[in-house]
Amino acid sequence: MYFSLGVKERREDFYDMERELEMLVHELEDPLTRMIVIKGIRRVGKSSLLKVALSETKMPYLLMDLRAGGPLTPEEFYSYFADALSELLERNKRIERLLSRIKGIEIAGFKVELTEKRLFVVREVLDELDKWARDEKFRVIIALDEAQRLRFIRGFDKLLAHIYDYHNGLKLVLAGSEVGLLDKLLGKKDSETPLFGRAYAEIVIDRLSEEKARDFLSKGFRQVGLKVPDDEISDVISKIDGIIGWLTYYGYYRMRMSHSQAIERTLDEGARLAAGEFENFLSMRQIARRRYIEVLKILVRPSRWVDVKRGLRIALGMSISDKQISNYLSELVDYGFVAKVDGRYVVADQLLAEAILRGYIR
Repeated sequence: MYFSLGVKERREDFYDMERELEMLVHELEDPLTRMIVIKGIRRVGKSSLLKVALSETKMPYLLMDLRAGGPLTPEEFYSYFADALSELLERNKRIERLLSRIKGIEIAGFKVELTEKRLFVVREVLDELDKWARDEKFRVIIALDEAQRLRFIRGFDKLLAHIYDYHNGLKLVLAGSEVGLLDKLLGKKDSETPLFGRAYAEIVIDRLSEEKARDFLSKGFRQVGLKVPDDEISDVISKIDGIIGWLTYYGYYRMRMSHSQAIERTLDEGARLAAGEFENFLSMRQIARRRYIEVLKILVRPSRWVDVKRGLRIALGMSISDKQISNYLSELVDYGFVAKVDGRYVVADQLLAEAILRGYIR
């Protein structure tokens, strides 16, 4: 069902990404493809695309879900890694023998625990998975959702490069919504970055067009036997845009309440969620906190660089250097909060803009 909340895992619940899905499945199954990168802003369906493709290939995979907010701590990383191993073990009981050989790992049933939280343990696990894949003549997929967060784990970028270069039994999939940071992890413009120069297949997911958003909502309502007037669908698209995650929220609530209640519930909860994500970003930038907020306030409407400079001077009562303004905009773009379209900057998600307008970010 289109309006089920959470990450989709079945093709029939997954709307209008046949081309991207077929492309991803093809690259997963192609023995020559070493790494796949999936890009797109928050809530456009990257995680669902990844899960559906993994389920369709029937290939063994280790999936680390790194989508939680805030900087990734080493403790969290090792917890996520242990969870991913536990899920892989539950799907493939045969790897218990492989894992039991590794010092620093304990297994109880399908539960894997890392008794030594060190990167060399992760490397040994991947070494064993690579040997298993080579012996069985298949590939094991190492999928990292919101992979750019791994930049907080010292040495992981070098480990990714090592996997790419030497572990032919493994295939990397990196998905991320903070596209600028993901590009930095990939070494797109920095020859000193470990992954620089490695070829990869890239899949970019965008928000739905107005026509597709209308089709998604119409088909979703037909699935549940609900007749919704066209003017209500037009209203929600104008307020939420084509981000499928928010449209799904609206559809879920509209099944249970009136249009006005459903749109308000979606706008309010979405704005609060978007505000929380931006607060995580601000938590590491307390000194410049007000400046970032003022930039977002300006960018609720598309603005040129010079408009941002003028708006900051008025809001703060002081001039900000050109370099600082460029750095603020660059970071907001890298983290996916702001987009640059036709030479103008704008808040990338209408519900983040809604959070600004409702005063949820102060």
